[in-house]
Amino acid sequence: MAMFGVVVCANVAVGQPGRTPPDEKQVSSHRYLLLDSRIIESTENAKLTVGTVRKDTNNPLFKEDKSWEPRFDNPYSSVIYDEEEEIYKCWYSIFIRSGPTGDFPGEGLPSDKRAWVKWREGRRDFGVCYATSTDGIHWQKPQLGIIEFEGSRKNNIVLRAVHGVGVIKDLHETDPEKRYKAIHPHRGHTNVWFSPDGLHWTEKRLPGLDHGDTYNCVFWDPALEKYLLFTRNWGGTGAIGKRYGGGKYRRESRSESPDFLNWSEAKVVIEGLDTDLQIHDMPVLRHAGVYIGLVGLFDTVASRQHVELAWSPDSIHWHRICPGTPLIANGQQMGDYDWGCVFASPPIFQKDEILLYYGANNGRFMGWRDGFFCLARLRPDGFAGYEQIAGGSNKTATITTKPVVAGAGSLRLSADVVISGFVRVTILDEQNMALAESELIAQTVTDAEIRWKQGFSLETLRGNEIRLRFELRDSRLYSFSWASPG
Repeated sequence: MAMFGVVVCANVAVGQPGRTPPDEKQVSSHRYLLLDSRIIESTENAKLTVGTVRKDTNNPLFKEDKSWEPRFDNPYSSVIYDEEEEIYKCWYSIFIRSGPTGDFPGEGLPSDKRAWVKWREGRRDFGVCYATSTDGIHWQKPQLGIIEFEGSRKNNIVLRAVHGVGVIKDLHETDPEKRYKAIHPHRGHTNVWFSPDGLHWTEKRLPGLDHGDTYNCVFWDPALEKYLLFTRNWGGTGAIGKRYGGGKYRRESRSESPDFLNWSEAKVVIEGLDTDLQIHDMPVLRHAGVYIGLVGLFDTVASRQHVELAWSPDSIHWHRICPGTPLIANGQQMGDYDWGCVFASPPIFQKDEILLYYGANNGRFMGWRDGFFCLARLRPDGFAGYEQIAGGSNKTATITTKPVVAGAGSLRLSADVVISGFVRVTILDEQNMALAESELIAQTVTDAEIRWKQGFSLETLRGNEIRLRFELRDSRLYSFSWASPG
């Protein structure tokens, strides 16, 4: 078995037929994730593996405990840390009503008995609620006095008759009345909302995108200078399209807008690799010059959902990383808070870790299930990294990069290293001749400065193209970067 207990896997391209892939030459960046195959020239005895998340011991952080939230279905959420107000904010989807009382066989049953009860859809009333936290663990559902429910406004509802809304705080926006934005494509039109505070919203109804009845991930992309939207599309190509008649098959689409009002046609950018595992939703973020996708994989046979990993150089052409290996896995015991379904939110980056908030269900996707709000943690740059191939060999793993431009300052790397493990770096010239070799790194590090033997200074190579050869044993290497002095 491998040191970190994961299976051999790799990048699998899943771009749509007929689309031209981007130029494979490496783009300039101060930080490089090893999951980016564009920078990898060769590997020996090495495999790319999905990172290891740690589910918070306080999970679930909150649950369905108000009369206006009888069901989190599906428990989509948009979570931010507001640096201006120094507080965590969460907008989460609910069913305000879920059919007449007593209409469903699961009504009144204890939660551990509901997982196998078939859900029967009735009259639904959707909404979005708001919660806050000072530490990201303990959450409050404030009485906002905005939306009426059963004759009272003492609740935390901020939007009604919408589902799967993606919410952002847009620091790029110059109009304070549009500081917060939300979007939901629905039944031939697109609803967008603007708000000065994330609580009081003004709606605009626009010409339609495809019906996006799932989590709608939206964000401002400074690299493209556009808003990007990732939403669900129904259909299928090839064997998938034949089986589903081009219809009832879930996949992810992308749209873009310069102003949040005029959106391009939503075009499919990623779909499942077989007919039973469908891409239900995909929160996306930009980090270190690439786009990371948290792929919600719906297993139509087992009726469960977990989260896997994908990346893209341009937000259009996507590569699955270790298909079949979860980044956020389901709970092991039936009835566990996340045994049935996991729905990721866009991550929050902090200095020492990445916060992966997610909605969860304890029952099957198509059954009665209770909903929860949860948290998993990931080390910095820890989405995926290289380690030795399993087999018990003491032979080191070797990863050699394509030419990269030596930046200003020191070379740094991030890696997990266990006892007896190490990482060593060698600088190679254009003829693959060694120019310098590093001291061994023998402990887990984040952005650790590389020390060179014989007093070598990287400053002599600044601005030149070099290759880096990483040798590692009992370690997992995630990223390297250039850090300017001071």
